[in-house]
Amino acid sequence: MSRPWHLDTYGIHGFRFYRFEQREWVDVSLPDGAFASDFMWSPEGDRVAFLLHPHLAPTELWVADVATGAARAVSDAAVNATIGTRSQGQGSRASDMIQWTPEGSLLTLLVPSDRGDEPVRPTVPPAPGVTRTPASAVQTRTLPNLLEDTHDEDLLEYHVTSRIAEITLDGQVRMLGDAGMWTSIALSPDGRHLVATRAHRPFSFLVAWGSFPRRTAVLDRASGQEVALLQEVPLREGGGGPGAGGGAEARRDVQWRPDGAGLAWIARGNGADSADSGDGSDSAEGGDGADGGNGDRIMLAADPADLDAAVTVATSEHSLQRVYYTADAAHAFAPVSSRGRAGLVHFDLGAASPEPAPASPVEGRLVLALEAQDDPLELRGTLHTTRTPNGIDLAMVSSDGASTWITGPGFADDFRPQPFVDRVALADGSLERIFEGSKEFWEQPLVALDPDFERIVVRREGKQVFPDSWLRGADGSWENLTRNPDPFPELTAAERIDFSFTRRDGLEVQARVSLPTNYTPGERVPAVFWTYPREYTTAQGYERAALRSRNHNRFHQVTWLRWSDIWLSQGYAVVDPDIPIVGENYNDTYIANLVDATYAAIRAVDSLGVVDVDRIGHGGHSYGAFTTLNLAAHAPFFRAGIAGHGAYNRTLTPFGFQAERRTLWQAPHTYAAISPFFHAHQVQMPVLMYHGTDDNNTGTWPIQSERMIDALMAQGKDAVLYMYPFESHTPRAIENNLDMWARWLEWFDHYVRDAGRPGSTAADDAG
Repeated sequence: MSRPWHLDTYGIHGFRFYRFEQREWVDVSLPDGAFASDFMWSPEGDRVAFLLHPHLAPTELWVADVATGAARAVSDAAVNATIGTRSQGQGSRASDMIQWTPEGSLLTLLVPSDRGDEPVRPTVPPAPGVTRTPASAVQTRTLPNLLEDTHDEDLLEYHVTSRIAEITLDGQVRMLGDAGMWTSIALSPDGRHLVATRAHRPFSFLVAWGSFPRRTAVLDRASGQEVALLQEVPLREGGGGPGAGGGAEARRDVQWRPDGAGLAWIARGNGADSADSGDGSDSAEGGDGADGGNGDRIMLAADPADLDAAVTVATSEHSLQRVYYTADAAHAFAPVSSRGRAGLVHFDLGAASPEPAPASPVEGRLVLALEAQDDPLELRGTLHTTRTPNGIDLAMVSSDGASTWITGPGFADDFRPQPFVDRVALADGSLERIFEGSKEFWEQPLVALDPDFERIVVRREGKQVFPDSWLRGADGSWENLTRNPDPFPELTAAERIDFSFTRRDGLEVQARVSLPTNYTPGERVPAVFWTYPREYTTAQGYERAALRSRNHNRFHQVTWLRWSDIWLSQGYAVVDPDIPIVGENYNDTYIANLVDATYAAIRAVDSLGVVDVDRIGHGGHSYGAFTTLNLAAHAPFFRAGIAGHGAYNRTLTPFGFQAERRTLWQAPHTYAAISPFFHAHQVQMPVLMYHGTDDNNTGTWPIQSERMIDALMAQGKDAVLYMYPFESHTPRAIENNLDMWARWLEWFDHYVRDAGRPGSTAADDAG
């Protein structure tokens, strides 16, 4: 169907518009069984274009009318959404494969009409598979689903090759340029050019798709032909262990200027568009000008077809991460960082004009000085941005042009954050707080309805308050705009107790217990502990991470996922403790930290008087599944366990995993000590395992679960493994989720809930 597999199993299956002036909802009708993605507003705001992924039919380009909610296909041409779609993180990023033209037509990627049939694998392989070591050492992540032979290469190219096409709203289609493995398109504001990126051969059998060569060029919209080359990124193989990547390219942050003045980018300040000689990123350790770097320049090519004629518009002594222009490009802002400190540079580019390049470059000025960013309680906030309908990010300034705005999370030591908006005076960098959320709710500013932030749409939610969008007026008044109905009021009303406990090493750790919907005060109920350890080099590192992740005012959404409130509806409490693994080489103390934290959490929840600690089970997914099996082997705390999509033999992830920085050959004893596979003979509780047969996550091949169940079987342990067909790292099909939850509940009802009851055989069954 020329789309990612998951768009046939889950995603957005419906949406509606909110008409602000009328204070009313407009429902959009979509075909049954279809999912939608890649939403893009029209320039006038009267339509939304999106991709529709019908059940058992090709993806199509659709538009929906805001006033009526009527939705229809623009054309019956098959869209190729394999590598261009932004189907994940909807709303947080613009589509890479839908663009509105100034004339009201749409650009997208189509399946080539002459594509032909899928390549057929030869009956007899033409040659043996060959893996040859390179001249220097190469470490690669433990990745599944890599290309394995030349037929795989042909299949990939067949399925991801597309044509850039322009489609009018009455269905006329015009092809632009040649077919290619296009990954993104971005139209200039004047509609004359596109910046387009495509992948190309050579492919690799060692690394994933994201490391294949890329070519980014400027295309003429009228002809579809390439008129300028922006970047050529070569094949990147190896380069180190987890987190390693290639270096920066000559032109960074290439983007269309929103005022239509041309194509802009960041270049090194030494007068040459040369690659960054540092570590390939403007990270916290990247140099700024005051620390010996050359700084950066902001470039502008008024004619995108003539990049050599680009001029320097602005300079900065600091190394720039990204540039955000205002809509008229009279101002530009760039976040900068150096050695753990962050600041904001302002460029006063003057009023927009037909000749946007100044006679001499504008020098950027730090409007927010560099400050440390390691303490969450002292975070200053980041530049508030919006975007154009075609996805160009924009900075905002006040109506008098004297201020910009920053928004921050407002972390608090009582774990009740108060998100905020501050006015930043461009003259002297002084700050004025113009909005701050309350302690009673979690209130996140979403949209400013005017350039002075006098009216703000705010998302409000609470521990037992279903999320709604509210209007905070200029006079400080509040109006509930959405009045969203709570579909599960019984679960919302469930009591949730946030608490902390102290581990044996003195570390204070955060946790929450959620009680069953039918809970009676004074009752002790069975409980599910669901955990996912995280690594920190210091105790302070954990304490600061907890401030960021724990939010006592966040609403707990109902989900299919493992810690779901479904447990609460079935009479179980759910205990969610942090499990910090602390140390310079974290995993050297993994087992000790895991057991100590879990024991302390059990004692703490026992002291609350709400959980029967003789009837508790443990569950975990991915790294949490690894945790479940380690607890089964090293601690006698739980009656039974659930473990899904785990990696239980760390010799199969030899180049590192999670935050582990050492390879198997550098820390062989640690790899073995924390691998449950090597301790299958010590497992002390019944374990239910599950895994998707097409798990595409790093390190968690299905063979991990298959070999683990073999080991448990050989040791005579009580265990079961369910393999779900066609599922990746998390089961998504409704049928599989229903089956999985039925089995989980049956397993825990037998081994946990009914343990110790008259007539129960749970203890005998557990051995």
